[in-house]
Amino acid sequence: MAQSFWGDLFALRDEWKHPTHPAPGYSTANTFRTMLTLRPQRILVASDRRFIYMRWLVAVIAAMMLVRPALGAQTVASIAIRVEIGAGDRLAGALVALVDANDRIVSEMLSNARGQVTLRANAARYRVRVRRIGYRPFYSSTVDVPQSAEVVIRVESPRVVLASMVVSARAHCGRIDADAEVLSQAWEEISKALRASQLTSTDLSAIGQAMVFRHDIRSNGTIITADTTIRPAARGRPFAALDPSALVRDGYVRGNPREGWDYFGPDEAVLLSRGFAETHCFRIVRDRKRAGDLGVAFTPAANRKKSDIAGVVWLDEQTSELEEITFRFVNIDPIDRVENGGYTRFRRMPSGAWIVDDWLLRIPKLESRSGRLSDVFSIGFIENGGKVIDR
Repeated sequence: MAQSFWGDLFALRDEWKHPTHPAPGYSTANTFRTMLTLRPQRILVASDRRFIYMRWLVAVIAAMMLVRPALGAQTVASIAIRVEIGAGDRLAGALVALVDANDRIVSEMLSNARGQVTLRANAARYRVRVRRIGYRPFYSSTVDVPQSAEVVIRVESPRVVLASMVVSARAHCGRIDADAEVLSQAWEEISKALRASQLTSTDLSAIGQAMVFRHDIRSNGTIITADTTIRPAARGRPFAALDPSALVRDGYVRGNPREGWDYFGPDEAVLLSRGFAETHCFRIVRDRKRAGDLGVAFTPAANRKKSDIAGVVWLDEQTSELEEITFRFVNIDPIDRVENGGYTRFRRMPSGAWIVDDWLLRIPKLESRSGRLSDVFSIGFIENGGKVIDR
């Protein structure tokens, strides 16, 4: 039986957790030089959802098994909703949620290609919130759950205009609220796509295969080794992410020069988390090389001492669609002295759902001839990445 897609990912993880090749070094007949090799021994990436700690999964499963329904719990009911726009056109790929009287989200799903979604919640009265890329959120009048018949919601909301946004002179640190109007508007569009990507689980019909690769590259660009695995794309999400609170607590790069480092990048759950917002500063940016794009740059807050990430989330300023997240590791010496980091690129499916389409993580291979961190230099990179291949 062919090895599973999960198996390929674990094999890649294990190869870098327990390397089979010794650290590079050299000696000659005339001289003997001790070389301290600083290299990534474990590349466990939360951001691109490729490498997972098995003990973490076991703990999660065990915790789920211990959950028991609470005595006297309220009855959970369902409501079928169809969202429409204009003259009855079905709205696919919209974030449809039930919100309570305190505007808290009780249940949220993506509408399918027919504009339909079924939400489950305790029997009560709610409003339906509909969010779609490029438009302001829409709130319905109150509806009762359960409902015996499908509820049709006609969505009317104004467009969001990003093209007129100007570059921020100052950064806003902490959670982005309504007072930071420009940032709030841009981040709202980002959060819609990230949340939709989180919820996309089975609508992968247009995907044929997924490619995962690992490249060992010299500093001059010469490829030493290249391993590529292509498998039929799994249904659902074949990756997992690290708990965002652990990244706030322990940092995005962990380890030391002699034993190697573990690297963790940002995924949707991380970027949407309260902890990420509270430990970073944000501002609007533009780049001459990215005409037509608007960026929200993020950097660690000034009082943040743990290893972290800095980068930019890029949007199309006309459609408000999320395009790419670029990032690099900072607050970690000597890694932040050399090129490092990666990107995650997104694609909107025909149904309106969102997927991670292309991702890359580039980790430096470092050496120090004297054994001191002060003269560390890069001898190359390890690249781990993947890409969705259409049918």
